[in-house]
Amino acid sequence: INTWGKEHTTMNKQSRYMLRQNLSYYKNRIKYGITKLHSTVSDNYIVFESYGGKKATDSVRAIYDELQKDEKFRSFYFVWAFTDPAAHFDLLENHHTILVKKGTSAYRRYYASARYWINNITVADYLKPRKTQIYIETWHGTPLKRLGCDIETDSDPRQTRSHMHRRYRAKGKKVTFFPSPSPYYSEKIASAFAIGDSSVKFVASGYPRNDKLFHYTSEEIQKKKEALHIPEGKKVLLYTPTWRDSSLDENGAFSLPDGFDVNVLMNMLGSDYILLFRAHHQIGAAKIKDNPVIYDVSDVESVNDLYLVSDLMITDYSSTMFDYANLMRPMVFHMYDADSYEQDVRGLYLSPEELPGPITKTEQELVDAIHRQECEFPYRDKQLEFNQKFNPYEDGNSGKRVIDMCLRALPHKRTLYERFVRYTKKTLNRMRILWLLLRYNVLGFFRSHGMFHNNNSLRLERLKDSHKGERCFLIGNGPSLTGEDLHLLKDEYTFGTNMVYKIFDKTDWRPSFHCVSDTIYASKLGIELSKMVKAPLFTTERTYRRMRKKPVDTTYVHTIPTERYKVRGNIQAYCMIKATVLSLAAEMAFHMGFKEIYLLGVDCTNPHDKGGHFTDNYTTKEVAETDINRIKTRMHANTLTTKQIGEHIIDRSMEVYALLDSYAKKHNIHIYNATRGGNLEIFPRVKLEDVLSKKMEESK
Repeated sequence: INTWGKEHTTMNKQSRYMLRQNLSYYKNRIKYGITKLHSTVSDNYIVFESYGGKKATDSVRAIYDELQKDEKFRSFYFVWAFTDPAAHFDLLENHHTILVKKGTSAYRRYYASARYWINNITVADYLKPRKTQIYIETWHGTPLKRLGCDIETDSDPRQTRSHMHRRYRAKGKKVTFFPSPSPYYSEKIASAFAIGDSSVKFVASGYPRNDKLFHYTSEEIQKKKEALHIPEGKKVLLYTPTWRDSSLDENGAFSLPDGFDVNVLMNMLGSDYILLFRAHHQIGAAKIKDNPVIYDVSDVESVNDLYLVSDLMITDYSSTMFDYANLMRPMVFHMYDADSYEQDVRGLYLSPEELPGPITKTEQELVDAIHRQECEFPYRDKQLEFNQKFNPYEDGNSGKRVIDMCLRALPHKRTLYERFVRYTKKTLNRMRILWLLLRYNVLGFFRSHGMFHNNNSLRLERLKDSHKGERCFLIGNGPSLTGEDLHLLKDEYTFGTNMVYKIFDKTDWRPSFHCVSDTIYASKLGIELSKMVKAPLFTTERTYRRMRKKPVDTTYVHTIPTERYKVRGNIQAYCMIKATVLSLAAEMAFHMGFKEIYLLGVDCTNPHDKGGHFTDNYTTKEVAETDINRIKTRMHANTLTTKQIGEHIIDRSMEVYALLDSYAKKHNIHIYNATRGGNLEIFPRVKLEDVLSKKMEESK
């Protein structure tokens, strides 16, 4: 009766798990299918996901790091998927890296459109690559225990064996490349995933994650020990147990079995030893009692760091043995439940005689084996044989080989459907622009006649002709701008732009108004902007929405997302900002009734070249890289020189200034260029001192 009850409970668990899994699968499959309908493949996007989005590690991270060094991938975008993206903001140091939350619409969109997928425990069941997409499955370990379709027991309480086999066969059909460390690996993975054709290629590359095990110094090991707070002079043991399919707890997580107590082991070994406990990623919270010589290192991102600082590794059926063997350091295999594991849980691919270390079943046997391994290392020759069979492709250059063999595909040929989707998107975008033009023009008409106002449009209305007939200065951020010149403008109406606050430490001048139109500045520097600028802020609606912290005194204008620029003349409707924030500043000055407008610090130089701004630290590398990538997209070019980027920016700016000049002349507005030097010759040149002295004479 008790046996029947346990089997009945197991069946109920399996049924509930499989029902939840199936419901989730079909729900997400529908969502992903809809996403694929309106997505097209982009050749320069790569999606990375490691351990189901829990970490940024393993061979997935090693390939990502190697790609950063390759000039041919400078124009690529790297999308990392995480369950908690906020825990991985350090990856954003690379300005081509994008973080997305797993399971969101953005997550599905990037998987639907990225040319390359890189994973290490297979992608979610509902994700299916297109024929033009390349899926690289690095897997997270050389199989020792039976895997997938080779498992002959029903030990997994979550699912039946037949259901699991179907899932693995489906997973195997998705994969384009399996980077492989050995012929053994290729054979077992092909069997586990039921891969029987040549559509999936096993790449004789080695594991990229193990490259670091061939390139390290004693100084680096010492720093890693210090980071882990390992006392000097201690012998370091690393324990890496695997999970048991049959040990599912009440919370749906796999737990450590009760057959081995590490506290007993450490009491027997004495105070000369430190044990680093590394739980398998499938195991939930490990029940490790407080012990000063046992360090729970399960959350350490890179297991390589633990390999390098350890003197000996203890494991059971974990594939960590294959990676650790590359270091030619002692190992002990503590298989206290070997009989039940072989018969009832999974079973092994290898014969125990092939293992390059002693097999133990009790704590005393383990202690004796550790002492013997430390003194003699009797398994050195066997470990060399082990590496020849299981790690023949490992030499520290696996990452480069994977990139060369798997990630240098030619741009894919767009299908008829992709061309249709792109055409449809362009058409819909044109329709959206027409709708915005109609909507904003109608609203602008009514608001200019005192109707349909909101708080923002009321602020715009109050600004109308508020400085009629007066003069103002529009301040650019070119190299000619100085604190001394700005000091002379303390009593003038001035419009500051973008990050002009970087010069505040050199002058007591502060702008009367401030303008920001670029969403990059808002999203990357919004908090800094709100702290530094206290003047009324003028911006666009889209930029305003992107600000993490919105300044209190902010007025925004509507814009039309198009390259075609025109001075509308009714800012209550919209303002077609293009190329330079000075276009927003000028149109705001027109709206406020200024009749004399002077430009200062508007050099029209290349902002991405050295000396392009009044200070070398004007912008951050992240903002600059984001802007450059946007320019590349606009110009449909993957590679551009700094000179080409500058010419593009200056040409677009000159077009805008010419149209502003034309509008000003028609409406009896005078624009002058008081910049000292520079390339802008569209407006009449004047000297700042002459302009200011003229005002002094008039006041007398």
